[in-house]
Amino acid sequence: MNSEYRKKIQRVYSRLTRSQRKVAEFIIDNPSKITLMSADQLAKASGVGEATVIRFARILGYKGYSDMKEEFQRALIDNLTSSKKVEEGLKSVSSETVLDELLKTHTAVFQNMNVAELTKSLKNAAKIIFEANDVYVFGEGAALVPAMELSFWLNRFGKKTWLFGTTGRSFFEHVVNIRKNDVSIGFAYRKINFELRILFSETRKRGGKNILFTDQALNQLCDLADEIIVTDRGGIGSYRSMAIPVIMSDALLFEFAAINETSLENLRNLEKIRREYGYE
Repeated sequence: MNSEYRKKIQRVYSRLTRSQRKVAEFIIDNPSKITLMSADQLAKASGVGEATVIRFARILGYKGYSDMKEEFQRALIDNLTSSKKVEEGLKSVSSETVLDELLKTHTAVFQNMNVAELTKSLKNAAKIIFEANDVYVFGEGAALVPAMELSFWLNRFGKKTWLFGTTGRSFFEHVVNIRKNDVSIGFAYRKINFELRILFSETRKRGGKNILFTDQALNQLCDLADEIIVTDRGGIGSYRSMAIPVIMSDALLFEFAAINETSLENLRNLEKIRREYGYE
């Protein structure tokens, strides 16, 4: 567990009742398990009532259990290496329940989505892309998956799109070409990426617009974004999959295709030239 949150518990420990201390001790001993637990499940695991868990969360300064769980979850994920995240995920489920657990966590994410608000954001993002000249897409690590999906199909729909496949010195080879009315799209999950901040800053400075996909309010990037698409991810334990970001990427693609009359025409032309040369 992140030392900041361990200290938060330690500061109030002397004021806790015997039952509340059981909750505190369970969380400290099993930080990865609470990322999958409801208040009722944590109560049963701690040997207390659900009301005790809720009161414990409020003593720590949260509005309720869900707020505490989300913040502890973010703190845990931020301090885990990739191998540790997978290890913690494996601890959380048995081999017989992996698919079931993924389906449950992703279903929970979908149920909590504000579909109307997301649809509004996706439609606006599609409009920004439609009105743009060139598109620059950035995703590092696992976030490269939805970035590649978006870049691949935008190019097929006839929108000239550049994918950032590397960071470091070569990263700037695309940045230097950004012009007025271009748009940059960034996938930023868990942590703020230094290169993405540069990309968004330079795009805005050069008269372009930015679209941000994220799972939390990343203030420094949000301030640079013209449209923000926020969704949780879901996963197992501390492991978070890219399934939902890919779905969001697909949703944006279809919103773009719906307003871009040449999308299907470009695909048909591609199929036609393939047939002409025997590549069916």
